[in-house]
Amino acid sequence: MIEQDVRYQIDRSLEANGWILDAHDTRQNVFFENAVKSRLPQLNLKKLGQKKPDYTLFDGVQPIAVIEAKKSNIVNLDDALNQASDYAECMDVDIVFACNGLSLKSRHLKKSEPLFFNGVELNELPSLDLLRKYYIDKTNEVFTVSKEVIKSRDELISLFSELNEDFRAVGIRAGIERFSEFANILFLKLLSEKGEDDIWDTLMRLPENDIVQYLNSVIVNRLKESYGGEVISPVTTDSTAIIKKIVQKLNPLNLTDIDEDIKGSAFEYFMEKTTTATNDLGEYFTPRHIVKFMVRLLNPKFGETVFDPFCGTGGFLTEAFKHISQQAKLSRMTSEKLQNKTVFGSEITTTARIAKMNMILFGDGHSGVSQRDSLLTNTTGEYNNVLSNIPFSLDLSTDILDRSKGHSAKDADEACVLKCFNSLKVGGSMAIVVPEGLLVNKVHRKLLRFILGNSCVRMLVRLPRGCFAPYTDAKTGIIYLTDKGVGQTDWFYRVTVDNDGFDSKRNPKIGINDLDNVLFFHTPSDIPVENLPEGLEIGIVQVKNVQSDRGFSLHEDWKVGDHMDYVNLEDVAFLKNGTSITEATTTEGNIPVIAGGRGTVPYTHGESNYPGNVFTVSKSGAYSGYVWWHNDPIWASDSIVVQSKDESKYLTRYLYMCLKSMQDPLYRRQQGTGQPHIYIEHIRDFPIPVISIDEQKAKIKPIEDIDAKLRAVKAELSVRESDVNEFIKSCYE
Repeated sequence: MIEQDVRYQIDRSLEANGWILDAHDTRQNVFFENAVKSRLPQLNLKKLGQKKPDYTLFDGVQPIAVIEAKKSNIVNLDDALNQASDYAECMDVDIVFACNGLSLKSRHLKKSEPLFFNGVELNELPSLDLLRKYYIDKTNEVFTVSKEVIKSRDELISLFSELNEDFRAVGIRAGIERFSEFANILFLKLLSEKGEDDIWDTLMRLPENDIVQYLNSVIVNRLKESYGGEVISPVTTDSTAIIKKIVQKLNPLNLTDIDEDIKGSAFEYFMEKTTTATNDLGEYFTPRHIVKFMVRLLNPKFGETVFDPFCGTGGFLTEAFKHISQQAKLSRMTSEKLQNKTVFGSEITTTARIAKMNMILFGDGHSGVSQRDSLLTNTTGEYNNVLSNIPFSLDLSTDILDRSKGHSAKDADEACVLKCFNSLKVGGSMAIVVPEGLLVNKVHRKLLRFILGNSCVRMLVRLPRGCFAPYTDAKTGIIYLTDKGVGQTDWFYRVTVDNDGFDSKRNPKIGINDLDNVLFFHTPSDIPVENLPEGLEIGIVQVKNVQSDRGFSLHEDWKVGDHMDYVNLEDVAFLKNGTSITEATTTEGNIPVIAGGRGTVPYTHGESNYPGNVFTVSKSGAYSGYVWWHNDPIWASDSIVVQSKDESKYLTRYLYMCLKSMQDPLYRRQQGTGQPHIYIEHIRDFPIPVISIDEQKAKIKPIEDIDAKLRAVKAELSVRESDVNEFIKSCYE
């Protein structure tokens, strides 16, 4: 977005939060640029001079905050915050915001810290009432609930742990079954905090033996009538004691203002008890930070529709609803559109009810959620946006695999991706979580070509391993695309996320992370961004011949400096695959067999296929891509062998040092997850800096001299060890 687009989005967000921007309205409390000067005392005017803050927010006659708008490709908002701070100090204002349309940062000048709301850093523009609390109390932290309630978040998790054992004792299965039973009561508690107190009051007064009958005969029907369909499921447990216990435990807690992330973690507690072995529907709880990242990346607009065909508990739907509702000034018309014509979801299991509950609690929109099998439902071309975490590795019939319009699915994962893609209207956009294998394995080449040829894929994101623990350790990724059916993909960003904001134990880290950086730099455009952010592993992948099955390929340029000339590795070196050999087919000898792995020799052979002065690149396994130098004869097996075409122009050792220096980027080009691979095509175009043969020799000679000494020492060590071994053996004979 250009700055004008960002300002439009800020305007809509301010209006949605009750701010008045209209210059013809006597209640106006948002002023743009020079317009603010008519509201300031002479002293502040003199300090401000020619400076023009983008937005100044007022409480009556008092300016209380400044907003600085920037283009969406601004990588770091610190400079924007500093600029806003400069304006704010001239007007005696303590609070500043900087926004690039995708992200919002805040700062309290007196505290030199961001603003926090109920213990969580503020990432949305606040209402006047909320902003007033920071201003009046001269603080960067505001709590709208007592500190005791904030503390009860931990109590809630502790409560779940206790109740989980009670559920187990009465035979309610782990996972969705326990989750559904508990969610019924939790929903009624949250509903009571929204004003419907009579249900909860009745539950508190009823004798233990009457609770289940009241829930199943009265409440289920009452909610069905109020919300036009089933919301909570009938309580199935025969143990009324546990239901009463839940009610009594939840009653003293105030939950409505608990941060959504914590509430999501509470829901997740029961789900994580479902092991992958019993999770035959491929359901995984999507972490809240991944959900928020994907919604902000897709950035659905008011008036557009959003669909999640595998919605689970509705995380994407509630976040999308929240995101879109910030863009519209609340009215009867906008409320009707938001609630009934914006978010839609399908879920095959009874978890669909949980999604309905979440939608009701987060602003409604529940009528768009239904319990059905999306793979058996025709939704072709119905929605502007699709957000989803597809179920992994389902067991589907051939009939379902063949239903995919325009492309026959090879497996269940492909069928789910195609369901998402085909549900888009022409021009639609989607961001979905998939197993990483779909992004990198050659077996899915046809699917990738189909999507690349029928949309503008903007980004493929590789997420760090462990994002979806404890459900699965499988590596995952995100496909983000726009313009379905309008054009085709000429290039896209391939982003590797190492830091998603959480440590190995899934505790949040402080500070900016890779996902934030992606949002800062990324904007859909016809050409790649020239200055990509440092510290983020981004490759620009060129798509070649997408309309041709044989000619189709993906090509990622290596990063080089602009101060040197370069030549491709394949132009100056022979690149050959080794000859595969197994331990069973080797002959006796001491020639090392070079296969996968990192500097290890699995077994030896009686002959060589290369005499030495070569280097290899491992082809398969976790360390595929490992670059290894060999002075002596080898048998190259599961590896690529590289040797200079002309030692008088390019030393093989020099070529080795160049490729070895890029060891980590080469690892990141692995294809496949279960058994990663590196192929010759990955290193053909590796850029070799062009320097003279004399320069090469001068740089390599010190290494070779030390290497020769090291080899001599190792040879002497071997002789000495042999002598000692012979002596020791004779002692035992």
